[in-house]
Amino acid sequence: MAIVPLIKVTLCGPAAEKDAVLDGLQDLACLHLIDLRARAAETIEGEHLDRDAREALQYLQDSPVRRRAQQQRGSVDIEAVVKEALDIRGRSRALAEEREQLHKWIADIEPWGDFELPKWAVEGALRFWFYIVPRHQARCFDALTVPWRIVTQDHRFAYAVVIANEQPANMPVAPVPLEPRSLAKLRMRLAEVERELEELDYRRIGLTLYTEVLRNALDESDDRAARRRAAARALERDQLFAVQGWVPRRLAPALRRLSVARRLALTSEQPSARDNPPTLLENPRALRGGEGLVEFYTTPAYRLWDPSESVFFAFALFFGMILSDAGYAAILGVILLAMWRRLGRTASGRSLRGVFAAVVFFSIVYGVLVGTYFGMAPAVGSWPALLHVLDANDQRLMMWLAIGVGAAHLLYANLVAAWWRRHSATALSALGWAAIFLGGLCAGLANSYSELAFLGGAGLWALALGGLLVLLFTSERPLSLAPAQLFGRLVDGLKGITGLSKAFGDALSYLRLFALGLASIKLAEAFNGLAATAFESGGVGLLLGLLVLLVGHGINFAMGLMSGVVHGLRLNLIEFFNWSLPEEGEQFQAFRKKALKAAE
Repeated sequence: MAIVPLIKVTLCGPAAEKDAVLDGLQDLACLHLIDLRARAAETIEGEHLDRDAREALQYLQDSPVRRRAQQQRGSVDIEAVVKEALDIRGRSRALAEEREQLHKWIADIEPWGDFELPKWAVEGALRFWFYIVPRHQARCFDALTVPWRIVTQDHRFAYAVVIANEQPANMPVAPVPLEPRSLAKLRMRLAEVERELEELDYRRIGLTLYTEVLRNALDESDDRAARRRAAARALERDQLFAVQGWVPRRLAPALRRLSVARRLALTSEQPSARDNPPTLLENPRALRGGEGLVEFYTTPAYRLWDPSESVFFAFALFFGMILSDAGYAAILGVILLAMWRRLGRTASGRSLRGVFAAVVFFSIVYGVLVGTYFGMAPAVGSWPALLHVLDANDQRLMMWLAIGVGAAHLLYANLVAAWWRRHSATALSALGWAAIFLGGLCAGLANSYSELAFLGGAGLWALALGGLLVLLFTSERPLSLAPAQLFGRLVDGLKGITGLSKAFGDALSYLRLFALGLASIKLAEAFNGLAATAFESGGVGLLLGLLVLLVGHGINFAMGLMSGVVHGLRLNLIEFFNWSLPEEGEQFQAFRKKALKAAE
């Protein structure tokens, strides 16, 4: 795990060569540009295709059925494709809304029959009033002195029509408005809408032929826009121009070759204390998914550390502890195998595949250790039973296991923080917090387990030593014997000690691993029990039991996935990062061509 070392480079040359040089830099795709004009070059407009083109592309990509995309643009009229796609989208939405309304009108009119009101019945002296009256209130019609008739009725309502000059008084419900068109006409219109929607779907599928052409056109537009922004960041004066940026140290020779080929002046320098370089993370391919998990929340500062590998393994472990079922983990493994080749088509998919594989591995291992297979324990004497070493029903054990994992996680965070602050006395404060987490764990275990009582004294000593280090070395004030400095450091140390409540809360936050894992196991057992009861009744009970198993375990599986993702990330990105990543950095953005990236 590493943050890639960067160097600052500056290229200078004739202003006439600026566009060609920028084009060459964009092809190299290794430079993070620095704005030499100190203005927001990103506000430049007019370089992207119309937003309609992006909406059209998204609409075509969302089509459930797509044709094999055409790769070469040829004589394709992009504007015509965009216009037709958006017209289809607009017309389809309007027809879908009309279809929904037609279904409602048909459902409203069906109890009354197939009829169409004459004009006089709507606007004349005598009008038709339609009522849907609860059956227990149907006697209200007996009091009417105007013509009325109950057309039909079901187990709840009576459907009646009243003919009167004005709305009858003392009715228990208000009259319902009905669509003036007949049931036959509504059904005919519904059939027309369905046919037109089908035709629009066929046209949409036909346009999916041009998705790649449209995407490439958008990428080329984005590349031109990026080049314009780069030109706006460059400094131009007295027939000369200068471009400055950050480049990975190992890629600097490529820039030197470009400078020689273009006869440019090139200077390079190491980052100074005043510089704030962007952060470029680089990890082994199998563990690269951890970068996505980290950058989902934040980007570590350049001079800190890369937590990608730590988050990668910790997330997989936490997910497995929350899922707590080897059977569910096996289903995840089957899903992963089914998606393996598809995920391998893109770099982001391969990274996700690595995270997915780690999650499946840790989930299976932990599920085997707790001996849970779709809520059932392994048979006595079987080899899975031999691997069942954790009793999920032993709440004290499982609680301390979760707290122990949390304490180890936070202790590691503080040890890393101490290492990266090793040139400062504040590193001792981070070591103090590490001692506090370790001491608190030892003291708690000694209090809960008599056989571990020997840890009690060591835990109290660690707590005392950790508190002293936090008190003395939290302050960033210079070490001095001056009374004012000593008093200031003491005040800062006392403020640091107030973090004890936060440390206690963060450690206990890992109890969610125990609680969510236990909930998953108990829900699975509950569904198994309900299904077993249904099976005992035989007949329809067999079908009902299978339904309970399928739906119940499906719900529990989905809840386990959501909990594993949300809380597995939360413990890493909040509790862990609060102790190990005090500063946020800027993500390295290479000046590159999107079209090339899409083709890779």
